[in-house]
Amino acid sequence: MRINLFVLLILCCFSSFSNKPVQSNGVIATTSWTAAYALAAGATDITVLAPYEMIHPSEYELRPGDINRLTKTNLIIFAGYEVMVDQIKAGLKIPEEKMVKISTSYNFTEIETSVMLIAKRLGTEQIAKRNLEEIKQLLTDGRINVHKKGLDLQPSLIHFFQESFAKEMGITPTMIFGPAPPEPKQILEMAKTKAVLILDNAHNPVGGSVKEILKTGKYKLLLNFPGLYQTRTIADVIRYNIDQLIEK
Repeated sequence: MRINLFVLLILCCFSSFSNKPVQSNGVIATTSWTAAYALAAGATDITVLAPYEMIHPSEYELRPGDINRLTKTNLIIFAGYEVMVDQIKAGLKIPEEKMVKISTSYNFTEIETSVMLIAKRLGTEQIAKRNLEEIKQLLTDGRINVHKKGLDLQPSLIHFFQESFAKEMGITPTMIFGPAPPEPKQILEMAKTKAVLILDNAHNPVGGSVKEILKTGKYKLLLNFPGLYQTRTIADVIRYNIDQLIEK
């Protein structure tokens, strides 16, 4: 009788535990950039699908090992431009409530909106706010240093995917180029600007021809996706890009 009572108590305990909602801030991020947003939001258990070392993470296609992870996770962070998104939505039938679409850029307002969107799903708003303060301060310091160098007053050519970062640094593009390679007519127009700063995108650089014509212009390759040069976070990328801008 005592043994049966003991077993009954154990079963009741397991039953009570199993009825409790499981809370986890583990997420799957499509790329290193969406992962960086999740990290800033306070996630501590992040699976990244596209490898950090990929030069073009948005072109990553799902592999068999990804399927099980995607179907079992509670939250998938994506931006919408990834090749894999159509595969996930069409082939896996993931419930919409598990998919969180964010905007990825280096405009602080967009960063804040996207980070807080994730944080609200994770219940990590306070952590997110502290991380956002660090990011905001980095951008402010970078803008001050860029101004000290006079780079915000110089004619500049900016890759389309680096426009948000350039503007956060106080740099108003004289012309935007990319993401496709510029045509001969565009190259001639850019040459007439006599730009002293050319900011290209490290993930799809197309400004080489412009660099050859404007030989006196400073040519810089900036990052969007973390991964290269030991970057992992939004703050890491901001620091790296600022260093590229202000170095001699």
